[in-house]
Amino acid sequence: MIAFAFSAAYYDTLLMHSSVTINDGYGYLFLGKSGTGKSTHSSLWRTYIQGSDLLNDDNPAVRVKGENEIIVYGTPWSGKTPCYRNLQYPIGAFVRLEQHPQNIIAKESPLKAFASIISSCSTMIWDKPSYAHIMHTAEAVAKKIAVYYLKCRADEEAAKLSYQTISKH
Repeated sequence: MIAFAFSAAYYDTLLMHSSVTINDGYGYLFLGKSGTGKSTHSSLWRTYIQGSDLLNDDNPAVRVKGENEIIVYGTPWSGKTPCYRNLQYPIGAFVRLEQHPQNIIAKESPLKAFASIISSCSTMIWDKPSYAHIMHTAEAVAKKIAVYYLKCRADEEAAKLSYQTISKH
């Protein structure tokens, strides 16, 4: 996995710590620190949002292809959930999660969007050339794909709120 992250950096590809749910032909990436509810939120989508399925539950790859195409890929690294799918989807949105007593979602500013993306990437700060590639790719992704911040409970309402907000392309 580390060798992939190092090598992929030179091909406009990020290895990310996230859970990815697919719906309506798009991949939606749920970001956050371990224990914030990424897998739970994906599970809620699969339970309450018709047509939702899991692409990857821990380390998907995100690749910038050309000027306007950004794709999420399933990888062999899916954490505790056995979900090893060799599939790809255009990205619909990123959602940074935080546990909260209320369900509130807002689109992030460009700077916060970049920070949310880069903080979820497998990075190698000590390797300056690969880190520069990762930073450049994360910037390109943040400029093209909407990033939202969801403060939420782990419940049906949170899943429906996020779906209704982010699936409006």
